[in-house]
Amino acid sequence: MSVQKILVVDDSHTVRAVVKCTLTEAGYSVITAAGGVEALELIKSERPALAVLDIRMPVMDGYAVCEEIKKLGEPFHRLPVIFLTALESHALELLGDQWGAYLQKPVKAPELLRVVSQVIGPADRQLDSTSEGVAKGAETTTGLTAADVGQTTVK
Repeated sequence: MSVQKILVVDDSHTVRAVVKCTLTEAGYSVITAAGGVEALELIKSERPALAVLDIRMPVMDGYAVCEEIKKLGEPFHRLPVIFLTALESHALELLGDQWGAYLQKPVKAPELLRVVSQVIGPADRQLDSTSEGVAKGAETTTGLTAADVGQTTVK
């Protein structure tokens, strides 16, 4: 069995903790980074299946992280990204479509899980080969459903 690994990048400790908890309870393996430089090191060493990335961060923002990911070449430049940010614009929606997805903060746990499942599939692809798992209320490997974590909001 191969559990999907997700990198969560946000300068807010609270956001990282809530997103990590939500994804972990859904059966994903989660690693975190507080900024872009750390995120790039983890992308190279840990090879996550997905990055959940804030845009506004000090030192290296989310846009710069994406530019650096492109420069890494094969196989890194194909890493899907879900932008999770308080910013809102049509350009961000288009960028999200290009890289993976865009979610505006605050986002509820079921929406986050639905989009993650759409972008990379369920937490354990060998147990459930569909990309609808958590989004349709199927039980995860921890026995939780999206409805169980429905009150959690990421700000």
